[in-house]
Amino acid sequence: MRGLDHAAVWIGSWTRPADTPARVALGVAVVLLVLAVSRGGPEWLASLIDLAHAADRSRRRRFLTVTAFFAAFLSLGYVAIYLRGGPRAPEAATYWLQGRVLSHGHLSWAPGEPNAAFRIRDLAFQIPDRAAGARPPGYPLLLAFGFLVGAPMLVGPLVAAAIVAATWLLAHEVVARATDAPATHDAVYDPVWGRAEVIARLAVGFSVVSAAIRYHTADAVPEGAEALAVTTALACAFRVRRTGEVRWVAATGAAIGWLLASSPACAVVACVSVALVLARAPVARSVRCVAWACAGALPGVVLLLAANRAATGHLFMLSPPALPIAAVTSGGRWGAWLRLARVHLVDIANLEPLALLAAVPLFVPKERAAVSPLVVAIVGMGLAQALPGHAPVANDATATAAGLIPIVPLEHVLLALGVARLGARVVVQASFGAIAAAVAGFAVHGARAHEGIASAGAGRPRFEPDVAREANVTNGLLFFEDDEGFALAYDPTVSASHGILAARLRGDDHDRLLYDRLGRPPSHRYVSAGARPSIGAWAPFNTGSDMWRFEAESEPPAAQLGGFAEPIAADSRCASDAHVLRVSPAGAADAVVTLELPIPSTTEPPDARLWTVTPRVLEHGGGGDGTIEVVATPGPPLAVWTWSDIAKPPGCVELPGKQVELGGARPHAWLVIHAHGGPVMVDRTTLRPR
Repeated sequence: MRGLDHAAVWIGSWTRPADTPARVALGVAVVLLVLAVSRGGPEWLASLIDLAHAADRSRRRRFLTVTAFFAAFLSLGYVAIYLRGGPRAPEAATYWLQGRVLSHGHLSWAPGEPNAAFRIRDLAFQIPDRAAGARPPGYPLLLAFGFLVGAPMLVGPLVAAAIVAATWLLAHEVVARATDAPATHDAVYDPVWGRAEVIARLAVGFSVVSAAIRYHTADAVPEGAEALAVTTALACAFRVRRTGEVRWVAATGAAIGWLLASSPACAVVACVSVALVLARAPVARSVRCVAWACAGALPGVVLLLAANRAATGHLFMLSPPALPIAAVTSGGRWGAWLRLARVHLVDIANLEPLALLAAVPLFVPKERAAVSPLVVAIVGMGLAQALPGHAPVANDATATAAGLIPIVPLEHVLLALGVARLGARVVVQASFGAIAAAVAGFAVHGARAHEGIASAGAGRPRFEPDVAREANVTNGLLFFEDDEGFALAYDPTVSASHGILAARLRGDDHDRLLYDRLGRPPSHRYVSAGARPSIGAWAPFNTGSDMWRFEAESEPPAAQLGGFAEPIAADSRCASDAHVLRVSPAGAADAVVTLELPIPSTTEPPDARLWTVTPRVLEHGGGGDGTIEVVATPGPPLAVWTWSDIAKPPGCVELPGKQVELGGARPHAWLVIHAHGGPVMVDRTTLRPR
């Protein structure tokens, strides 16, 4: 039945063009196909756009300029049509925030108090008061340059243009390797170089029409830039092997260094492939070559180490994910990998049968030897998806297999070689026909998944600056109901008195405490749900109350050890806000989760005061033993509660209130929750002045 389900999903993804881009794509495909079968059609089109005569170097440059511009233009179009003007992927918001912070020259920042108002789960936190991005810093660095010029969404289209040039160069070098071309580039009239130019242009054509490349160079996600780095590293390595010019090793090293700062697993795969290219090159054994490679990679290595230190306090410790990778969907892991492979075949050329032609060079001895480094990179990236921290495609509606996007340009080169080999007698016509098939594949097969991106969630970015301007909101607090909207709007260098200070709405007294601490500035709430986003006035509902309620599920964990914490819907009506925080051990050891306990005060640091602290837990009969400690920095626990989760049916239990002095010499306080033998659930903690 599983096979029938997968087949039904695949068949169901074929449909008539459902939107304007798909209809335009189908029209373009028909025109290309007609030109391919018409006598003189390809030559006429090349002459029309002034791209004929591959042997003319100026025309080569013009071809690359035009196609690079077209690729960037299509990525910008993807931003406008499918992304609706801004970042849409959940992880894109965190990259956006990290890029904005890096544009100010910082890798970490002080989030302010209460820090739950300025932290989300994709951020790392160092007790007591430093936040940093939990994602690798390579792509945020590119976004930072975009923020510096006021156009971060242009970074992706520029990457798209660069991918065109890198793909062209890699294809040229691979063909030269496969045919033992002369080392000099001056032999532009040699038949080998003529064939290389056709294959390189075909590979560029596949890159331009690839919907997966368009998406990953439109949204604020790193895979498109990683594809550029992998392609550049291999192209430059092939160039070094062919020409012996050591300076190209620096470019290879720089690409791998940046990859290390963006995706360490991808960098390892690229490094192995590059080593395979240079293995028998005499120049690779020289000290000068090694020095150039190390010099090129050094900036990326330094950036990664600096980001690790900012996020974790240690140079060689990576930030752990906030939550464990979700289990794969029905069908088991093998079923998930089959879906991953199918989606990736669409990524290559918008059409699975066409993508299979990339395997043709493997059956030609000379070409097989030349493309073996590319094959190693492709297989290596596939295996890298099995590493901890990676998850295969979760469902069949996923538009792309994101983890495999960095190898798509390599597969475009293999695909161009395969088409040229099978259509050797009519290679130009075959090239036009293959591009037409790829464009038609998007129109009737791939467009549906990308339309799903456009309509996902609220159908627009979670924060749109124009909405704030139209509402005449120019300063004060702006609360967000979701992490993505907050991350897109938050700038830690902005204050509520001089601009819009974004804050995460928590729905308890975290919000009131922030409002009071900032002197009760103008406050609004951003609502992204509905037909159109809106901004409305906001004020705390319990101003003046002497009791402060802090929901455990509203507090992002400051530290987790031996297990993990996650907010869940409560199965009992007694839980306030109908949610609790579940703390689950990962094994036999205790799970230890640290949450901030905000100290109500309008001064910084808080004045010393005696408080009655009362935690409430939800017992659900899970059999776990729980402990809660109030810890101030510095000092031993100030109060301790223990309980056993043996109650049936589920019910809430108020633990005895204990008096604790907070503030003054103890400016920060923390709740340390221990779970042993099973999960425990914490509902809230209340503070009341004595």
